[in-house]
Amino acid sequence: MLSNLYIKDFILIDELNIDFKNDFSVFTGETGAGKSIFIDCIGCLIGDKLTVSMIRQDCEKAIIEGSFNVDRNLSKKLSEAGYDDEAFIVTREINTDGRSSTRLNQRNTTLSFVKECLADYVDIHCQHDNQYLLNEKYHLSLLDQYCQFDDQLEKLAHLYKEYSELEKEYDRLTSTTFSAAQLELIEYQLKELDNLAITNIFEDVEIQNKLKAVAEFEKQQKTITEVKQLFTEDGILDKLYDFTKLAHILSNFDDIKANVENIINSYYLIADDYETILSKLDLNIYSDEEIDYLNSRLYDLQRIKRKYNASLQQLLQIEEDLKSQLEAFSNKEFILARLARQKEQAYSRYYDYALEISRIRKHKALQLTKEILTELNDLSLENVRFEVLFEENKASSKGLDAVRFMISMNTGMPLQPLSKVASGGELSRLMLGLKVIFAKLQGSKLIIFDEIDAGVSGYVALNIGVKMAKLAKDIQVFSVTHLPSVAACGKYHYLISKEQTLDSTSSTVSELNIEQRIKELAILSSSTVSKTTLSAAAELLEKAQKLCR
Repeated sequence: MLSNLYIKDFILIDELNIDFKNDFSVFTGETGAGKSIFIDCIGCLIGDKLTVSMIRQDCEKAIIEGSFNVDRNLSKKLSEAGYDDEAFIVTREINTDGRSSTRLNQRNTTLSFVKECLADYVDIHCQHDNQYLLNEKYHLSLLDQYCQFDDQLEKLAHLYKEYSELEKEYDRLTSTTFSAAQLELIEYQLKELDNLAITNIFEDVEIQNKLKAVAEFEKQQKTITEVKQLFTEDGILDKLYDFTKLAHILSNFDDIKANVENIINSYYLIADDYETILSKLDLNIYSDEEIDYLNSRLYDLQRIKRKYNASLQQLLQIEEDLKSQLEAFSNKEFILARLARQKEQAYSRYYDYALEISRIRKHKALQLTKEILTELNDLSLENVRFEVLFEENKASSKGLDAVRFMISMNTGMPLQPLSKVASGGELSRLMLGLKVIFAKLQGSKLIIFDEIDAGVSGYVALNIGVKMAKLAKDIQVFSVTHLPSVAACGKYHYLISKEQTLDSTSSTVSELNIEQRIKELAILSSSTVSKTTLSAAAELLEKAQKLCR
């Protein structure tokens, strides 16, 4: 649901901060008060384009910010994108120089990401919108949503993919022919790659690392030689060793005996450390023959990589493809026969399951038809007929069905596509009845009806209001309306009004208390406020609220 909306310097709106509840809210006001501006704000919030013309006159920028409750789907999308998933606060701004920005939870984001998150969350429906419900290309997916068998559809798509891939392979092999020169080239390339005997896709990198280690070792040789010269060849160790030969004489002098022993001990310690140093540094793990092999192998690998413009992993795939091509040529008829059998078996599995899916759809379509007729009858469309028309379609990942929603609004009239419904009032009621059923299935959390009740009146209008209230038991509903019967059904009533001074005009939105609401209903009903109209308005409000419980 939309829990808060903040607007600043947007067209006629100076500054507005409104908290909303999760139920049925109605918005009324005189013509020109700014009701469409209010809906435009929400539209911009969820992805519509912001333009400089939307900035209030003499202001530097316009700001729209909305706070939405986070459901499971939103939480998942926020987490995957690295956002805090405890809140979903969208802020949009546009400056007079045309620069605009979009923030999500106070962090810059892209408008496309916001639109992706809120695509199914918010549904704004105007009277003349070409809604997805009217578009035949969505009717199959709408029916599938009603069927609620995602796992079965996933299996169907998998079976179709198996069949489709075999069919593509069969068609590819059927159309594949090679000349003698092409075959000779394939055999040559295959022999070349086979001789290379690639078994490790990281072999080139590993050889480069080994050769790099050899190069580093060679750099160390000068230092190692200098160390050897320093310690041996009449160096430190040799001189200390000579000293140990004299030690037995020097040890006779008691006052230096301890010093002599220290030097002797130092000699043994230094000798041990020297040997350890050499063992760590002077360790060439590769012979000259091995180094020559590594260089030769790396040259061969790099040459083939350049020739085919491919990595070692890609070379393995190229080798497999060449083997398949050669096998296909050598055993073409046999392989075609095998693919034909596999393709036939895969299609049979797909076809049988597609028929099962079709059976489920047709069964569920009858239930859907009953539910839709019930909803439309409640909206005073007693003579309406509705049918889900099935036609055979070419095989696809969605099955074998093509589906169209057909309707007849009046007795004696033939069934026709939804988009052919001419009457605005009838279309509004039809759309409302369908949305009551489909909105929850699509995951909508907020539906906004912008004057879809135009063209109706009396008890029909009251039925529309009651139906909206019913929908609001599960989904937050906003309705902009001119009809008192619809307005009376709202759980909450907001008045959009326009205030004018000598210098400016501004629109405001305020929630009405019970007395203010009765007065507004009286004005909507008769444009006057009197004891009679107030009494009638109070009676209408009481009646509508009882019907909506």
